[in-house]
Amino acid sequence: MKELGLLLPIVTPCDARGEVDVDGLKALCAHFSAAGCHSIFAAGSTGRGPWFSRPQRERICRMVAECRRPGAPVFAGCMASGLPAMLENARAMAGAGADIAVLTAPGYFQYSQAEIEAIFLEFADASPLPVMIYDIPAFTGTGLDMDMLRRLARHGNVVGFKDSSGEIERFRRLAAELGGRGSCYLLQGKEHLLADALAAGASGFVVSLMHADPGLFARLYAAARAGDTARAAELQRTVTALYEILVGCFKRRPETSTMFHFFNHILKKNGVCRNILLAHEGNTPEWLAWEADRGLSVCMEART
Repeated sequence: MKELGLLLPIVTPCDARGEVDVDGLKALCAHFSAAGCHSIFAAGSTGRGPWFSRPQRERICRMVAECRRPGAPVFAGCMASGLPAMLENARAMAGAGADIAVLTAPGYFQYSQAEIEAIFLEFADASPLPVMIYDIPAFTGTGLDMDMLRRLARHGNVVGFKDSSGEIERFRRLAAELGGRGSCYLLQGKEHLLADALAAGASGFVVSLMHADPGLFARLYAAARAGDTARAAELQRTVTALYEILVGCFKRRPETSTMFHFFNHILKKNGVCRNILLAHEGNTPEWLAWEADRGLSVCMEART
């Protein structure tokens, strides 16, 4: 597999009306790149890409491309509910400096696996950018069949997969099958599976909780790559503890905005971002702010 490392699915700084804070985004890119994030994924789920208009997404992507580390590819979310909009997004992101288009199964309508595969193939045929397929059943409502992924991997314009299915055995099988493809990325998208995924041959990972403490995740990646399994396991326990705090928040408050409240509190507390919340999301509940502080404490303890 092609090595990548830490791919940050960056949040989008904005005001309460949803106007993108370009200076804030620039500062975030610099902060996380300096902390060990190798590349940036713009306008993904964590960056609430589907919320923003296409011109706003272009603006986000352009700033990320301008702030990239030398040689680092920029991944850009091109998700939409239909193929025409997906391709329009890909063209816009290519013009804004993206290197790789990230695509999930389309939302809203229900599709068979054969229909999803046909959509992916049409997109890959026409996309001006190489394509990363993103499997996130929690958002799309359907997981991607392994046989489909094997066939998609043979397409010349498909360069990788991000797996947020949470199924580590499935990930291991995919890693074994793609291991001989030196030009293919395979990324893990679940925090509690990072050490196992890296041991299986993952190119790296792309997880939201890097926003809490990118250094923690950089240390985990370095330990795994150095073959220090004991250290990697120790750091994975810390990451999993942090992950379980956020999972507990979702159990109490299942709305997607729970994630934005959690990260907004942490980023403000760390002094790296003023706001990522929108007006309709209201104020952060006191208990949720307390849980975010508990997550920060977990990270702090791991540094001592």
